[in-house]
Amino acid sequence: MPRTRRTAGTALAASAALLASACTTSTGTPGDVTASGQDAVIRYAVTSDVTGFDPAKASAATDYGFAALAYDTLVGRDDGGKIVSGLAEKWEATPTSAVFTLRKDLTCSDGKPLTPADVAASLRRYADPATGAPGVGLVFGPGNKIDITSDNTAGTVTVKLATPWSDLVTGLANGPTGIVCAPGLADPAKLAQGPVPGAGTGPYVIEKAQRGAAYTLRLRDGYTAFVPYSDQPQGEPAKTIEITVMGNESTAANELSTGVLDYAAFTGPDAARFSDAEYTKFTAPVLRMFVVFNQREGHPGADQKIRQAVSRALDPAAFNKVFGGKGEVMKSFADSTIPCANADASLVTPADPEAAEKTLSGVKLTLTGTNGVGGGAGNTYVQEALRAAGAEVTLRNVDNATWATEVLGGKGEWDITVMAHLNLSSTLTNAAVLLTGPPPPNGRNFGAVENAEFGRNVAMAMATVDESAKCAAWAEAQKSVLSRHDIVPLSTVPVTYVFNRRVAGATPLGLVDPSSLRIVKK
Repeated sequence: MPRTRRTAGTALAASAALLASACTTSTGTPGDVTASGQDAVIRYAVTSDVTGFDPAKASAATDYGFAALAYDTLVGRDDGGKIVSGLAEKWEATPTSAVFTLRKDLTCSDGKPLTPADVAASLRRYADPATGAPGVGLVFGPGNKIDITSDNTAGTVTVKLATPWSDLVTGLANGPTGIVCAPGLADPAKLAQGPVPGAGTGPYVIEKAQRGAAYTLRLRDGYTAFVPYSDQPQGEPAKTIEITVMGNESTAANELSTGVLDYAAFTGPDAARFSDAEYTKFTAPVLRMFVVFNQREGHPGADQKIRQAVSRALDPAAFNKVFGGKGEVMKSFADSTIPCANADASLVTPADPEAAEKTLSGVKLTLTGTNGVGGGAGNTYVQEALRAAGAEVTLRNVDNATWATEVLGGKGEWDITVMAHLNLSSTLTNAAVLLTGPPPPNGRNFGAVENAEFGRNVAMAMATVDESAKCAAWAEAQKSVLSRHDIVPLSTVPVTYVFNRRVAGATPLGLVDPSSLRIVKK
């Protein structure tokens, strides 16, 4: 496969779906490495503990990271959005169906053969509403009827949809669709709590687990189903990956500088501590930030006038300055790198604090946000801006796992949140499913947004493969959420990745798949 010399690493910073990873160009040429002993270990930190180990239920940053290491998907997603092989070596697809031909000699983590029937069983379980997988709508389309069959003789798995969804294959590259073998399907409760022997399909298995503290993962003997990324570096996969739960970026910086960690991701100022001479640094606009309201009955966000006033109270340019002013001020729930994203600034409500105060004066709001992005500095800005407009704002700056459970999972009481969104598929669909369809636990519409016009236009966009028609439908969809103030666009937040010189990884769409990590220098 093609290779480029790009040093990289993976870190899991906080956001709903943030698998924070990146790369940069190496000054040297990585050679073939035979890793052994301590040289065979890669160490990094995550900002919060997992909410669970069942890939289908993944909802927070660390969940996605573990899913990528332990469970393989049918396909992967490379630079430019190109779909590449995963468990499937080839596929044919339309907006209503896809046929995947599996690679030969696939195995589960206990060494038993992985058959098309096993893959189909895992996908049926993922698609089953009873499973409660939050990302089903993103993969198959909200509320779609799904038929999944297999042919062991032909080596194929077939997915059929009642309603067109043009992102079907793209959706099946998402980590939560990772294939779980029969032992895990037989005991989903145990699967959620920790490793189940023989359940995995990915390159690594969890060997040791201290919830809330640290994890050790071991490379499977004989594993060969690595995704063929275009920039996969030379080197050997780590025999062992050690992951530490470390919620403070300054602590991670200290550990990186003393050699305890191999790489780390920073949304705050700590990245400046590392010189280019000794470390490899790369900055990417990873996080897309926008305000989402709890629109359930009894919450202030159910009132469009309140939502409009909040929009007027906030200045996206000022929010951007909180993070150094290096992000892009957004005009939608996605930035300009995403195809069909809104570029019309006139559709965005301009900041007008005086007008906002007429509505927000005395309004009580609970703002719950993740502290994993710059320590929650963006949440603090929103609180102060709303207070300046007369609102009484209670700020709960919580760790990412708590935020994912209470806000994204629908298990807490909140009125407003700053969504820290990682667009893993680089599509508008990735964010749109957060604003349409059923609320948790049956969907991802965590704010319980009811915008029929938005839903209709999303469906129109996903029913066609004609790019002009798709963008026209997306334009109407975005206009709808902006005119109803269902969201308040803010800005992207760049993440800076700092690496020592011994690790590398592939960087599809500017993100590292942790299964691609390689040791390139002892």
